[in-house]
Amino acid sequence: MIATLTRTLSISLLISLVGCGVRGPLYLPNVPPAPVPPSEPEPKGKLYSPQNPTATNPSSAKQ
Repeated sequence: MIATLTRTLSISLLISLVGCGVRGPLYLPNVPPAPVPPSEPEPKGKLYSPQNPTATNPSSAKQ
């Protein structure tokens, strides 16, 4: 009984140590820093004019 228990525990320990799957030293992954938010808000309507549904299709507005 004790021999069976010892054998079972040693096989369990061996399987748990071999089966971890990670080789080499453990390390923490490098996390890139968060991007810095812009100091000024994005300009609205300077590069591209705001789109209005009536301004994009003038033929439908005439009907």
